[in-house]
Amino acid sequence: MSRIRRGWALTKKSWGVLESNRALIRFPLYGGVATIIMGLIVVGPGLYLIDKGSTGAGVALAIIGFYLLAVIGFYFSVGLAAAADMIFRGEEATVADGLEVARSRFGAIAGWAALATSVGVLLSILEDQGIVGQIVGRILDIGWSLITFLAVPVIAIEGTGPIDTLKRSASLFRSRWGQQITGNLAIGGLVFLLGMLPAALLIIGGIALWSSSGFAGALLVIVGAIVLAISLLISKALSGIFGVALYRYALEGHPSGGFTADELESAVGRKKGAPAQGTV
Repeated sequence: MSRIRRGWALTKKSWGVLESNRALIRFPLYGGVATIIMGLIVVGPGLYLIDKGSTGAGVALAIIGFYLLAVIGFYFSVGLAAAADMIFRGEEATVADGLEVARSRFGAIAGWAALATSVGVLLSILEDQGIVGQIVGRILDIGWSLITFLAVPVIAIEGTGPIDTLKRSASLFRSRWGQQITGNLAIGGLVFLLGMLPAALLIIGGIALWSSSGFAGALLVIVGAIVLAISLLISKALSGIFGVALYRYALEGHPSGGFTADELESAVGRKKGAPAQGTV
């Protein structure tokens, strides 16, 4: 329960930043639109070819598509992180400012997307290898998520390549929270959950009504889909804002963006008895 309270407190602080700088929501919005378009153009045909038996060509096209989706996702995430960092430093920041940074980091973004996609594919293959593979794959996936949690702010602010980004993100985590980490709290997940539950109820209710009242059922499904989409956008934006705050705290040792040191320290789970570490 205390962890949920901490997560809610962090979510409210991130929401305060987003409410004061509403243009930040446009980064995940643009990214979502670009993702849908790319998915229809590349991933869709790849999955279609796989379904029709052209496995080789379909898999190749699907992998290329997933890589391009990763590039798009990281591109707009880096733009958001860059804009949030400007705001934390007391500067004016527009969407154009954030995207300008993302453009200047495009090589680093493309390289990181390749690394992240490769790791994702390998973990998926591992998790398909029976129960043992699933267990090992899940453990490795959690570890990967932890050591790469600060990767996007690192790329946005430091402009490092994929290997240096991985090392830097892991180093910042270890320097601040040590190696006895049990997990991190994804604050955006709370917003997503709050939006997902009513959205799911609306969609399920709409499907149930569809046969008896087509218009009312379709309307509920559409409203549910809109609520879900909005929740995803807000969740993505809040996670990006929080990631920059966590990066700044790990780097400098003092909080920014309205967060407190205690809140940022408690955002990452640590094994009982594990001491806090010093700064980089």
